[in-house]
Amino acid sequence: MIDIRGILLVLLTLPLILLGGGLTLQDSRMFGECTIGVFSGAATADGRPMLWKNRDVNGPVQKFCYYRSFDDTDRSFSFIGNCYSNDTTKVYMGLNEAGFAIINSNSYNLDDSLMAGVDDGDLLRIALEKCRTLEDLEDLLDLTSIKGRKDGWNIGALDSDGKAALYECGNRTYVKFDAADPDDAPDGIILRATFGLSGTEEDRIGLERYKRACQLVYGRNNEVPIDAEFVLQTLSRDLSNPLDNPYPLPYNGRQNRRAPGFILAEGVTINRSVSRSLMVIRGVRPGENPRLGTLFCSIGQPVLAVAFPLWVESRQVPAVLNFGIETPMYFLAARHRGFLYPYTKDPDYLDSHYLMDNDGHGIYYYTLPLESEVIRAADNFVNDWSHEFPRPDQVAAAQNSLAAHIYEVYSLIPFGKSDTGVPEARAFPMIANFPNPFNASTTIHLNGFDSGEIVRLSIFDILGREIKSVESVGSGDRFVIWDGTDNRGLPAASGVYLIKASNSDYSVNTKALLMK
Repeated sequence: MIDIRGILLVLLTLPLILLGGGLTLQDSRMFGECTIGVFSGAATADGRPMLWKNRDVNGPVQKFCYYRSFDDTDRSFSFIGNCYSNDTTKVYMGLNEAGFAIINSNSYNLDDSLMAGVDDGDLLRIALEKCRTLEDLEDLLDLTSIKGRKDGWNIGALDSDGKAALYECGNRTYVKFDAADPDDAPDGIILRATFGLSGTEEDRIGLERYKRACQLVYGRNNEVPIDAEFVLQTLSRDLSNPLDNPYPLPYNGRQNRRAPGFILAEGVTINRSVSRSLMVIRGVRPGENPRLGTLFCSIGQPVLAVAFPLWVESRQVPAVLNFGIETPMYFLAARHRGFLYPYTKDPDYLDSHYLMDNDGHGIYYYTLPLESEVIRAADNFVNDWSHEFPRPDQVAAAQNSLAAHIYEVYSLIPFGKSDTGVPEARAFPMIANFPNPFNASTTIHLNGFDSGEIVRLSIFDILGREIKSVESVGSGDRFVIWDGTDNRGLPAASGVYLIKASNSDYSVNTKALLMK
């Protein structure tokens, strides 16, 4: 059961501003219009429940943080959460070490008349610190109903028992929608924008986004599974609006007399101009180790971002998602944003040709294959860990190797487009490998070499001796698996190795750490 006394203490020690002294009424719609989803294990490809949230807020600078448990008992849990870079005390979505996860969106048609009360950033942080099960969350909602919640929210949650639900919360009441109940959740799926189905029919803000999300999820081909890749690459990035459906890209239509390919991406699209961060949380099946729960997190608009797999057991967040106020990934995504929205006088219209043009080029040429590749790698880790869960340092090594690979490739994506409208070609080839460090094998990714060109791949030990070589020929993006053996087929010793890829014009290299 949840620690009631601890929760009461936390609620009593929230900042005094929550008591309402000196507050003035403001239009809460200024603060966010997120789109969220709850998927039961019955709806997903692997039987694990999932949560999804596109976080739409005016404050652009986001980060992800690891929050360590503040005591050594089972009354408090460590977790990874999303927050504003300049205020890490409030959390708006996350997963804890007990396998409990939570997200929310504002809801503007529920009972919402308080001018003060418990803030959502405080509520979600307390839930991640204290809750193990959905029943614990319901205890917390009962408590906050007494004090009063500052606004109306839709709150989605899952736990390590495989349960998932959505709660439409007014100031002092809430209604539960159980993802396992077909009356509440057809096909085990619950989607919401910024209104509640239990609220009034007026003021259903985000209705168009909700309808489009339902169309994508319920109208998909049955052969298309609901998994992290579908939610990340189809649902969260969607740009359809009542003016037009731009798919499949490239899009050459015109909206409101703008230039061909420009799309109105505010208010009515799922990916909006104010979408600032994204989280897909994949829970565990009943009986599975709750530490197998995986977060897929990105900073910036989903159409510009790549999701990073994170695990609470790593006990850290990669620096590219966490360091400084403007994190490294935020900085890179913000630079691309300037080219996606090229007209300051038309800030809500994006140039879809920056994502994919008529020649199949654009930022999607780089990001979508990269993200798919990383999702597969994360799945492989989880499958391996399901047999024998590793130490925290080993989880951190896996997580950081994927993060380094994503950041390395993403940082080399060219900015802008050439005079012909085609994104500038990559200046030079790239090489990266994952996992790194590795034990049994590592996948070497060669990118940017010309299609059909022979590339020599050489592996050197720390003394500069070549122990392995292979020639690769194929498409521009190619993968070579090194199984940790030398040219004689003998296992290489633990240590650092230099991996070099070269042709007649270029030579690039990276390092790999073999750990046995």
